[in-house]
Formats: sequence, C-alpha cells, structure tokens
Amino acid sequence: SMSSPFKDGLPLSELDDQGWNVGYSAAGEVVAIGEGVSNIKPGDLVACAGAGFANHADYVCVPWKLTCKIPKNCSVAAAATTTVGTIALQGVRRAETQLGETICVIGLGLIGQITVQLLKASGCIVLGTDLNSSRVERAIANGMDAGNTDAEQLKQLVRDATGGYGVD
Repeated sequence: SMSSPFKDGLPLSELDDQGWNVGYSAAGEVVAIGEGVSNIKPGDLVACAGAGFANHADYVCVPWKLTCKIPKNCSVAAAATTTVGTIALQGVRRAETQLGETICVIGLGLIGQITVQLLKASGCIVLGTDLNSSRVERAIANGMDAGNTDAEQLKQLVRDATGGYGVD
C-alpha cells in the first residue's frame, strides 16, 4: 500500500518539535569535558562532526571521538567546515581508487567539488556530471578532466575516455 499512516497524508516532520537539531559540522571552544576524556580540555578549540551531535547551536555535547583540536594557524570558521571535507575523503577512501584510474563523480556540489580535487591529487583521471552547468565548469576549471550535464553525452564521454571499458 502507498497510503500514508498519517491522517493528513503528509510524512512525519520534526520541524515543529522543540529542540529540532540541524547540522553535522561545528567548531568552537570546549567548556566542559566528560569523565575519561584526556585528549582535550576546557578552553581548547575543536572542530566536531556528527549528525545529532555537532548541531548548529550555542552549546553541543559531542563524543570525544568526533572532535579534533584546531591547529593554531587555522581559523575556527574554517575548522567548522572540516566535516564537509571528511565526507568527500571518506567517499574516495571507500571507493578504493588507485593511481591512474578513471573515476566519474556524479553530482558536483560542494562535496563533489572537493571529491574531484582529492581524486586529482591522488593521480586519477576524473570525469563528472551535474545538472547545473556552472558546477561542471567550476570542476573543470579546478582540474577535472572532462564533464557535462547530459546523461547521453556523459555515456559517450566515458566510452571515449576509457576506450569503451567504462570508469573504474
């Protein structure tokens, strides 16, 4: 059955609930630590990650394994974006890409743009696609080998770039 279990037919939303959590990446000053935490102390500046933990709020409670001290030469504002980069890096790691492989990134928003740059730094040939042509242009300007916005053209691009073998 495709009918909704709710009277009004709408899916469950937490938007009206008090304490609704938004965000997954933050940075700030440690004000207190829990029992057994020894790698950080009150007063330290940390970047933190984790949906349900590193929310956009004045105060958050984050497990110490989801925190990292901010280096002295890094601003708190820049450190607050750390999680975005780690999402891209985790994707590259999980894909187990190798030097010289041809990789296609589908979606060239912020995380896709970082993914392209990580793959290029790893010695990969990188193709990409996004529905937004300016994102494709930006990725190419930042080192992506080729890309476009059309699915059929992407198929041809992959065939041409890989001699018909397909991306790795």
